[in-house]
Amino acid sequence: MLEAFSAAILRLQSLLGQKYLQRRVEKRPTTEHLIPNSEQLACGEVADEPKLSLEDLRLFALMSEAGGISAAERQYGLSKARLSRALSRLEGLAEGPLFDRVGRGLALTQAGHVLLPIAQDSLRAAREAETALNAAHGVPRGPLRIAASALSAQQLLAPVIAEFGHRYPAVETSIVVTGHGPDPLAENLDVVLRLGRPEEAHLVARRVLTSPLKLYVSALREKDVDLHDPEAVAGLGRILIDVPGSPRDWTLRNASGQVLKFQQPPLVQVGDPTVALGILRAGTGVVFLPELYGRARIGSNDFVEALPGYRGPDVEIYAAFPPRRASVPAVREFMNTLGEYVLRVGRGF
Repeated sequence: MLEAFSAAILRLQSLLGQKYLQRRVEKRPTTEHLIPNSEQLACGEVADEPKLSLEDLRLFALMSEAGGISAAERQYGLSKARLSRALSRLEGLAEGPLFDRVGRGLALTQAGHVLLPIAQDSLRAAREAETALNAAHGVPRGPLRIAASALSAQQLLAPVIAEFGHRYPAVETSIVVTGHGPDPLAENLDVVLRLGRPEEAHLVARRVLTSPLKLYVSALREKDVDLHDPEAVAGLGRILIDVPGSPRDWTLRNASGQVLKFQQPPLVQVGDPTVALGILRAGTGVVFLPELYGRARIGSNDFVEALPGYRGPDVEIYAAFPPRRASVPAVREFMNTLGEYVLRVGRGF
């Protein structure tokens, strides 16, 4: 990857050098001896030679990822002035804008599209270097980027991060809340928690826990609905959580092998589990949740279990990360802390 990145930088520098020569010819058509040659450009002997900064390229890639200067400021904690200066320098080299303003955001111009792959290579190289340097240190430190659903972040990550932060205060942890199970390599994440094993063959996947799915309803309905009657429970309406790894049709079995199926059209379908829980808490519907999450809500008197003699299939929660990322101390110790927590709370699944 570094060889390809170096070749891309050389191509970009060559393009900038050609632009520079063109400007010099246009400005001084009769002074050929003043036009710098390639050696002068390479050695920096010309006073007004364009200066290409890898840091500017990195910041440009971050601005493109976030969707603009203000978004990059919020997402990455970078100052707006620093981002603006980097963009201004690159646009000076490109002799034109790299972004067009579209509504409240920014869209890449043609020049921006040409520059973006090289800038992304710069960002990836910087992050690989950061990973290698962090791995060289024995003590966890530096950034740790984790993605998870809102429900996993609340019920699983929150206590783990609290303990992890106390143990390793030099680690800067950020959590991306998402429902689609992103590719950590494509989105520059260290760890992604998701339902089910990821399909991407290039990722390392470790099973974090296994938990059966069970039915839960609002504690407000406990007295007016027979929670042992399948028809009464089905009549509450299904709240379908539409995330990867979550079944659309619900199948449950009891200890005697009797099977129940809930296949009626859902009352509502949501992509964020926390929205489903909000609807349920208000007294509407029934939801199919991993017992690890549902049991915590029973403990807080929000929910009660419906059809308690039945359980659905086991679901597996995996941690996925790019190759070699497990050697980074922060990632390694986060996984250890997560495993310790699961052992404490997950017994009985």
